[in-house]
Amino acid sequence: MTNEEIERIIESWKKHMATGGMEDFKLEIEDNVPKEFAAIALYMDSKTVKASGENEDYYEGYRQASIDVLNVIGVQMAQDDQTKVITLFRKESNDAKQEELKKHIWG
Repeated sequence: MTNEEIERIIESWKKHMATGGMEDFKLEIEDNVPKEFAAIALYMDSKTVKASGENEDYYEGYRQASIDVLNVIGVQMAQDDQTKVITLFRKESNDAKQEELKKHIWG
């Protein structure tokens, strides 16, 4: 994916999603999220929202596929309505969480 394609996806997401009650929201992509992964997450988010206007079965299938893709690439998206920020960040793998839990329990 070229830088131009990535920027086009990000701008398209902003035009599609940052409208109505969300025009004041700011997008933040943490440094540890590869730009390609951020573009994929934003593309999937936009497509899922568009799919919500279709029939329910189509939407649920697309939503689940989006969740699966984001889980595989380890990216999570969070929306903070108070600060009006949408953040893309790396999600900890279950293995890392298990190791942290082991250390917490057994030292």
